[in-house]
Formats: sequence, structure tokens, C-alpha cells
Amino acid sequence: MVADRASFEVLVSKDGRWSTETIVYKEDEARAAAKKLLANKTCEGAKVVRNWLRADGTMVENEIFCETRTAKDDGPIRIVAIDSAPEKCETPEDFLGPESRNVVNRLFRNYLDKAFLTPTELMHSYKELKRLQEKDTLVPSAVDRVAQLQTKDSEQDSRSRGQEIFKTIDDISARARRVEGMKLPKLDGRFSDLVAKLATQGDHEDSDYLAMVVLSRDLINMRNWVGKLERLCTLAVEDPDPHAVELLDGVIADVLGSSVVQDILGWQPSLGAAIISMFDLADGKLKIGKTDAGESAEILNRLFAENKLPVSRACLLDRAHRQIASANPLNRTEPAKEGDEFKRLLLRTLTPTGFISGTETAEALTNRYTHMGEQGGAAGRKAALNGLFRILPDRAWGLIYLCDIARSHFGAEHVADIVALLDLVFMTRQLSELCLRTLPPKERMLHATVAHHAVMASIFPPEVKKRLAEFIDTILENYLIEEQIIEKLDSPDAHLRDRAVRLVQFCAAGVLPEGKALTRARHRILTLLRQPNFDAHFIDGFTDPVRAQKALREFHQLLVKAGFG
Repeated sequence: MVADRASFEVLVSKDGRWSTETIVYKEDEARAAAKKLLANKTCEGAKVVRNWLRADGTMVENEIFCETRTAKDDGPIRIVAIDSAPEKCETPEDFLGPESRNVVNRLFRNYLDKAFLTPTELMHSYKELKRLQEKDTLVPSAVDRVAQLQTKDSEQDSRSRGQEIFKTIDDISARARRVEGMKLPKLDGRFSDLVAKLATQGDHEDSDYLAMVVLSRDLINMRNWVGKLERLCTLAVEDPDPHAVELLDGVIADVLGSSVVQDILGWQPSLGAAIISMFDLADGKLKIGKTDAGESAEILNRLFAENKLPVSRACLLDRAHRQIASANPLNRTEPAKEGDEFKRLLLRTLTPTGFISGTETAEALTNRYTHMGEQGGAAGRKAALNGLFRILPDRAWGLIYLCDIARSHFGAEHVADIVALLDLVFMTRQLSELCLRTLPPKERMLHATVAHHAVMASIFPPEVKKRLAEFIDTILENYLIEEQIIEKLDSPDAHLRDRAVRLVQFCAAGVLPEGKALTRARHRILTLLRQPNFDAHFIDGFTDPVRAQKALREFHQLLVKAGFG
């Protein structure tokens, strides 16, 4: 009867997920079944779980055997074609940096997905790096592609650049080999405690590097993207040390280069909706619904909201922009709604300070709009430029768009077309024509000021920048006069203190750029400040001297913030 209370569940791993293969009632049969599964070279892992039925009817599970590995697959694996690469890396440390790892993530995506490895694990494990180097022609193909991209517009030839990259790979491999047999502590507890402990070991290796080695050893047997993400997010959210979180951020970014993003977002009705959800996640505002990532989705969302993962955010945004720029339909099930889906996506990329990622966003949207048009070639790109400018909410957004797209490769090929669209901006005469008239006055002025900042940061010729800046400034000054904004803030019926504070707060709020409009507002403040006995009039009405001095001190601090020195 005791034997009847025990059963043995044999599970097999496929694509990072465990599923039950069979249930037997003898331990030796279960172990034999697991080893038979492992005899198949494509098997990623097998384990045996002993289920014990207690007298009270509850079941106790105990794992008695588990073996995981990189599935052997003799089929060819090819690199993923990429069309851009970062600036040249000069040292092994550069190659271990986030931009380089992002390229590795994209180039070796097919291999990494099969092996369930992140670039960090790959570069810090000699065994895994050697296995990659022995796999088909993956490494030579990748090196050749990166070398071609990095020497495309330079005097260096791709062959010599490729030799430089191979030498650095050899250095990275030799370093990983040196620490392969090193006895290092396990990752138990906070990651920052591990880094601190490694710093006191006295080894010649850098403690951050060794910490990455230990972390890689911890992650390498998790043949599951969700499991890796949960482990990393838990470490990050529980660690108060910014440097430790910074190190973890890079590895979380590695994981987000995989298919785990789909698990985090859960089911999405369309590609457009998925991209919008990716932007929401990057801002820490994703509404977690039905997700396959479990608690890690909640933790990741929280970390993004707290701005603790800048590298991971950049990785996620890069992925979103590549999806926007692709030719994949935004709404595959309802092609007639492709335009509506694009407009919804477009509006999500707009933030109070401009496009969510500036030039990168502008170029991705323009490429998408090119795919949606009927024309091809230069004519199609020109039509996309014009079309996107015109469907933006207002001319201020159009100007911000032109400033951003001018910095891109796309913009470099269409300078004349961009200049022609600037004429449409100069045709506006009032703030209500430049910015949405439905915006409140403060938001309207702020929006025009953001456009002004975009102009000043643009690559337009100095004379064009000056003309645009003065144009916006004049529109803002006219708006102040026509709407009597300053007069409403400086009502003579109000107490001097209230009038002065309101005017200074207005100047300090950043709703106006440096120029005629802001000078007009500052002149009104100076008129008040120059009144005889201003300080005495300002604190008039206070019965408590301490409170009076505090109010006066805070006002002078506000004056400094508003640019009055």
C-alpha cells in the first residue's frame, strides 16, 4: 500500500518549457525513461519528480533527477542579417558593453534561442564561447558582416577590420578560459554583496567581470527565458546598490532581446498594439493582464517606472523601432484598418518633450509610411515625408519631426524636400495655427517652446535656425499681447506678493524660450521689483516674522530659477 502512494512523473524540456512525458510507479523505470529521452541529441533536458500522496490527501512533490543541456542540432544555423552596427570597439571591455552585446544578440539570435543563452553568458563562459566558435561558420560570417558595416564609409578595408575583431574575440576567449576553473562563490543573496566579496579576493581579475562570470554560471542552466528574467529582476528589485543594478540592467537587456517580450506582453490583437504595449512597458506603464511571464512582468514594469533600467529600456525601444520600420502589417487580420493602426501608433510615440526617441522614432515612422505608400524609390520616400508631416497633430509637431528626420540617413537624402516643408510652418500666423487650438494656453505655449528647442538643437544651417527661432518667438509674443497673459497674471487688484509670485512662476515654468516673449514677461517683473520698498510690501500681511522671512527667501530662490540671477 505504501508503494501505491508514490508515483514518478517524467518531464521533458522543449523550447524552455517542461511538459509531462509519462507517469510510472517505480523509480528505476522513471530514471531509465529520463535517460532514454536524453539519448536523443535534440533533447534539451529531462527530469523526474517523485509525487508522494500523504494520508491527509495532500500531494508532496520532490525532484529526484534533472539534467539539462544545450540541444544538439546538426542542422545549419545562420546569422541574422543586420543593416547597422555601433562604432568600432577598440578593447575587449568595449566588446562586453551594451551596444556590442545588442549586436551579438541580433546576429546570433537563431543560435541563442536554441541554446537559451544571453550574450553575457556566452562571453563569460569559455565552454559556451568555444561551442559557438565550432558551430558551422557562424562567427566568421558575423565578423565579416560587422566589419563590412563598420568600414562602409571609412578608409579602412573590411578585411583588416575583421582581423581586429577576431583578435579581440581571441582575447575574450582567453580571459574566459583563465577563469573557467577558478573557484568563485555562488550567488546567494544580494548581487552587490557578491561584487563586494569578489573585490576582496585579491585576484588579478576585475570584480565586476568575475561577478558576471558567477552570474552567468547561475543563469546558464536555466533553459528558459522567463526563468532567467525572473531571476534577474528579483535580484535587481531587491538590491539597493545602484552599481549592482547597473550591472544587472545590461543582462536584463540581453534577455529582452529574446522572445520573452512576447511572454511579458501576452496576447496582442495586432503588431501595432504590441508595439504600443512595448512603449508602455518601457515607460513602466504597462497594464499587466494575461501574461506568460508571471511575477517577473510586474517587477520589470516597476523597475522601468523607477528609471532603474536605462540599458534595458534602450534595448526595448530599439526593438520597437525595428518593428515599426519593418514591412510587417500593423493589423494583419484587418488590412483596411492599417492606416488607423498607424495613426494610433504615431500618437503613442509623441511625448511632452518630443518623439519618444527623437530621430530614431522619426526615421522608423517614415520607413513604415514608405511601406504603406503605392510609390517606390525616391518618389515614394518623398511622398512618405510629406504624408507623415501632414498627418501629425499640428505644425509644431511637424517642425519637431523635420528637425529629427533631418539628422537621419533618410533626411540626408531629402534635404530639399525638408526645406520645402518648412515653408508650410512659416505660413502659420497665430499660435492656434502652429499648435492645437484645443490645448490649454499654458500647454500651447509649452508645445511651441518644445518646437523652438528642437530647432535650436537641429542640424539646420545657422540662418535657417535663426529664422525659425525668431518666427516662433514672434508668434509667442503676439499671443501674450493678444490674450493679455501678462496682464491677467499681474492683476492690480491682487496683493503685490501674489502678483510677483505668479509672474515669476510663469517665467520659471519653461513655457517660453529665451527671446522677445520671455523678455516681455521679465520686464513686467522688473517693474514690480523696482518699486520702492518692494520687500516690505511683499511681506505685508504676515504677522509672524519667521514666516515672512521664509516667504521672502523662497521668492528670491524662485527669482534665480526664473533667470534673474
